[in-house]
Amino acid sequence: MDNKIRKKAEKILIEFPNISSHELANILCIDERQARKLIKNLPYDMIVENIKNKKIASSKSGKTKTKSETNGVGQVLRGTISTHKDGYGFFIPDDKSIDDAFIHPKKLKNAAHGDVCTARISIYKGKREAEVVNIIQRGIEEVVGAVDKYRNSVRVIPFSRNFQGYIIIKGDKNIEDEDVVLCKIERYPTSSSHATGKIIEKIGTLSDKDIDNKIVMYKYGLTFEYPEKVIFECDEIENGRFKIDKKNLTDFRQLFTVTIDGERARDFDDAISVIKTEENYELFVHIADVSRYVTRGSAINEEAKRRGTSVYFPEFAIAMLPEVLSNGVCSLVPNEERYTVTCKIVYNRQGKRKDVSFYRSVIKSNHRLTYNFVNDVFNKSKECESNELFNLLSNAKELSELLISRREKEGVIDFDLPEPEFIFNESGDIIDIKPQERGVAERLIECFMIAANEAVAEYLENNGLKGIYRVHGEPDVKKIDDWVEMARNFGLKIPPLEYPVTPETVAELSKIAANSKQADLLSSLLIRSMMRAEYTVENQGHFGLALKAYTHFTSPIRRYPDLLVHRALLAGLKLGSINEPEEELKELARQCSKLERLAQDAEHDIGAFKKLEYISDHYEDVFEGYINRITNTGMFVYIEKLMMTGYVDYGYIDFDIFYKMGESAIGDKSGERYRVGDKLRLLPYKINIASLQADFTIYKKSKKNSKK
Repeated sequence: MDNKIRKKAEKILIEFPNISSHELANILCIDERQARKLIKNLPYDMIVENIKNKKIASSKSGKTKTKSETNGVGQVLRGTISTHKDGYGFFIPDDKSIDDAFIHPKKLKNAAHGDVCTARISIYKGKREAEVVNIIQRGIEEVVGAVDKYRNSVRVIPFSRNFQGYIIIKGDKNIEDEDVVLCKIERYPTSSSHATGKIIEKIGTLSDKDIDNKIVMYKYGLTFEYPEKVIFECDEIENGRFKIDKKNLTDFRQLFTVTIDGERARDFDDAISVIKTEENYELFVHIADVSRYVTRGSAINEEAKRRGTSVYFPEFAIAMLPEVLSNGVCSLVPNEERYTVTCKIVYNRQGKRKDVSFYRSVIKSNHRLTYNFVNDVFNKSKECESNELFNLLSNAKELSELLISRREKEGVIDFDLPEPEFIFNESGDIIDIKPQERGVAERLIECFMIAANEAVAEYLENNGLKGIYRVHGEPDVKKIDDWVEMARNFGLKIPPLEYPVTPETVAELSKIAANSKQADLLSSLLIRSMMRAEYTVENQGHFGLALKAYTHFTSPIRRYPDLLVHRALLAGLKLGSINEPEEELKELARQCSKLERLAQDAEHDIGAFKKLEYISDHYEDVFEGYINRITNTGMFVYIEKLMMTGYVDYGYIDFDIFYKMGESAIGDKSGERYRVGDKLRLLPYKINIASLQADFTIYKKSKKNSKK
């Protein structure tokens, strides 16, 4: 047999020792008899030795998780489906030690996005693929969409990139074109037929002023309303009939304390005090003691658990807790006594932590400060009204600079990505989009909150307490390599990487990206190459923050995991709280991770709606953007002003005929060449509300549009 084939077989068998002879034959284009012979004759000890070497390399790299030796090949596994608009999908196994697997459209077997199913992992043409075996539970049962009357039929076009096609509605004559409806799916789409369904509720019409907010709220099951039992319990709290246990309280009311938040913030769940002594800095991080009011078994707790997190829209917030709590008794408003959980951290003059202690406490905030005011004080454009306030801010700035410097040396990854700020006029129309400023004050508070979160996580870990950790795994090496290749295409000088990839390595890449002309684009793409942070009862460290232990403790008004951490901490300190048992915490950690992703998706969607609304009013404007990917049919471009990715189809370009050649797009007549990283001037071409996408064309100055 050809020696090349044998060597190929050896590589495949080392990587996938349980591969079948049929699969091996398909990969090598040989008959199955030859494949069986190769499997039989390959020395087994070579495979074993290779697996052993992989395990040793993995342990040296410090990985907390090891991949399955076969990566699921040959197994039928349970997992979730994620589909793409082009018809293919990915199988995401429940077993996190096994990688996701690509699914060819023909192997989806009518499975849709979000479906829980079983799938068989196999090798096809040298790559892992999955084939759906059985659909266990449908992931999408209801969709929000716009009515489109087409010939003699009524169909609903979903506001979703994941749901394929449209839904045919039968027997409902009380709807009109452009009505926005909530639709229940009765029959799912197949390779030969569209889905069918019935309309549950009319939400509004596409021309309604606030229809975008309603669409996203209905799509993700978000509501301002609370169950009657929750309202009753809130009335008990508001009217003073709710009994508060005031035992084990440490009194910090005489300690000079401030809150620092955004201009429009209404719920204040963290406050700080900073004292500078001859030898040390003393940092007090006071967090609203929500667990005093939201107790296990209460209706408020069950609703908070169901919501998991507050969700923030540009014009309003959908709070996890009712207003009587979030903006009332739990909020650390100035000049009012409030119950808190305090983390006190003592640092030496070099910013090294010396001691940590925790208290169930009561405070009285002296000032409600804003980021803008504090930044103005630091810039010396505004003055403090008292020496006490000036001293606190000066001490806080000094300490935060020491801590940030130490964290940078330890390899923390600082992704300083701009978040879009939407500017509205009095009528509620978007008149501008600009990046939110992030100054010294924002970094200062972030630094102190991270310090408190780390301190609590270490206390839970060191004392064997059952709590929830915020974990962030190592990045996928291939994704990092792909990012490096793209950055080099942009002309950036990236030194050769060393493996395993460390936080210091990614931090250095982040700095290179931040100092480039395409900082926003490259930083956002680098983030996408990272693992997604999640909640778990097992401490696995936080790669991005370069910390061995981390949790979420500082925002219990708006995040349910923080409330769980408070209960665990206070129970461990024997300060009158009861925390959840481990098995319940495991399920809650999974649920909180899922609800966090849902909230992030909702916030992304409403942001995309607002950006499309802005584009629709600025069709004549020229936008600047960078090419970030070139395909056979067009180019993906990052629009700086909008902080979003758009698409340029070659067919939209009216001054030449373009096609892909290698890594470039070439003009047939002009020979004009576009590469990844090139800056373009772009005009809006069309927007697709259903898929929340915007298409552009290249702007060329001509006599016809010379006024631009």
